[in-house]
Amino acid sequence: MGRATARAHEPQAGPESARQESIREPAPPQTTPFATATHHDLFAEASIIRCDVCDTPLSSANSEEQGTGVYIWARGAEVRREEVPLCPTCSDAIFASAVALIDLDDEE
Repeated sequence: MGRATARAHEPQAGPESARQESIREPAPPQTTPFATATHHDLFAEASIIRCDVCDTPLSSANSEEQGTGVYIWARGAEVRREEVPLCPTCSDAIFASAVALIDLDDEE
């Protein structure tokens, strides 16, 4: 019986293919723009209190005039409540629309 041998067969590159590879132009460098930011840059606006509806910055000096909204949602047996700041304009508008809905419901 004969002996079996395994050989990897690679196609032989001729002189033409070697010339074609050397003629290829290098790939253009990536020109994807990117930016870097520090921790301060990322979280600088987090310290500013803003209205949850219109995103207007609220000053701490007028804290008595600011309103507060409440989000309430439930998931299973867990009930969550989140208070959010509102500017006087948005607070008044939400209050007026709630009163109008209550009055409409009472009339029916």
